[in-house]
Amino acid sequence: MTADEEREPEVWLVRHGETEWSKSGQHTGVTDLPLTEAGIEAALTLSGLLSGVRFDLVLS
Repeated sequence: MTADEEREPEVWLVRHGETEWSKSGQHTGVTDLPLTEAGIEAALTLSGLLSGVRFDLVLS
């Protein structure tokens, strides 16, 4: 792709990893809880999948 060509916009949505509260159906609001082992595994897997992706903007 040359600098003159436009890329199609893409939107990626990624949920947070699992916490004990999300696992039990509780909503956390602004409480920052650690990830469970499953949440950590999911985050590590996702980091590998996204490592080569170039993002123009990231919102969290």
